[in-house]
Amino acid sequence: MDDDRLSALQRWVARVRLLRVGAVRQGLARPADSPQAFVAGRSSLRVLLAGSGPVVGWGVGSHDLALPGAVARAIAATTGRGVVVDVIADPSAGVRRLARRLRSAEVGRYDVVILSAAVADAVRMVEPARWGARVEALIREVRANGVPVVAWLGAHPIRSLPPFDEEFRAFLQEQAERLNRAAARACGEAGATFVPLPASPQAEGGRHRSPADYLFWARRIADTLAPALIGHEIEEEHRASEPGDRVAAIERLRLAEHKRDGRLTGLVGTAQRTLGAEIAMFTVLDDSTEWPLAAVGASLTEIPIEQSACLHTIQAPDGMVVPDAEQDERFASSALVTGPAHLRFYAGYPVEAPDGTRIGAMCVFGRTPRRPSESEGDLDVLRELALLAQRELWRWDPAAQ
Repeated sequence: MDDDRLSALQRWVARVRLLRVGAVRQGLARPADSPQAFVAGRSSLRVLLAGSGPVVGWGVGSHDLALPGAVARAIAATTGRGVVVDVIADPSAGVRRLARRLRSAEVGRYDVVILSAAVADAVRMVEPARWGARVEALIREVRANGVPVVAWLGAHPIRSLPPFDEEFRAFLQEQAERLNRAAARACGEAGATFVPLPASPQAEGGRHRSPADYLFWARRIADTLAPALIGHEIEEEHRASEPGDRVAAIERLRLAEHKRDGRLTGLVGTAQRTLGAEIAMFTVLDDSTEWPLAAVGASLTEIPIEQSACLHTIQAPDGMVVPDAEQDERFASSALVTGPAHLRFYAGYPVEAPDGTRIGAMCVFGRTPRRPSESEGDLDVLRELALLAQRELWRWDPAAQ
């Protein structure tokens, strides 16, 4: 076995076992909530976590408790920045299937892409040399989209699920180690970071995986990526959404059918109370109008997009605050400022559709100007509420059903 070649019989036996693994996993918990986790903060890093193995979250019921939430918390603690982690989890994804999934994911909008497919392909008993070449090609393809940091997760130690007796588990572990060596070489050639995942020191406690296991791995990931995330500043560039993209995203989510949604209204009410504002809204912008999907303190009416403060918000890198609209040349002549509403204060933070298109904003309005020194605190509140609103939008995404 030192030459990394496998017999046809060995591969056949492994694939029969793989079918039995699928049956066992039917009874395991895995996250069923929106495929995103975050830690709210300034200058947020965008992270994509994609593939199989630990990405799937076997053993826990939410992405916050699984690897995405743990990675968000670990990277935020390491960098001092906000972190938003999107998830593409596919329990059976090997490297070829993962490559197909990523081609429709617009990976260029992420600062960090973390990939995992080693365990699934180890069980399939793929040939390490050819597999390593596919890993290298995939990494190069991701980097060609402008992703600054790409990481590959090594296969973690194989645990003994019922279909894996001790002898077969040892056999699989040898294959996983071969693939890890091939992946490390591929990362070196393609300019990615290889992250080995050791066995978690946590007691198993009868569970397949626990939040403690994912936190242990997340810390390893954050520590390994720290030089790339801290030593080399990632460019903070925002891709402004185009009107046609907003219209397509709004139609895909069928937002016009979801006005007066209770959960979104609750988030908007929290914004109003926390920031002491007269009006709070979750606004949506298409190609010609702005309209509130949820509002507190104002009627649900639409305005021409030319009068929209939120249009400026979705073009800003990290939200926008207008302490006194009468003193801001962009808004001083607006009917919302000069007319009966006489609005003076505005703060807003962009809200994205699941595909990353900025479609609107979580925002508040007031009739009294505020000190500029309050701006950062206002944005901190709106940032977290906007991210929670984004999570709600996943419920209406046909691709997530």
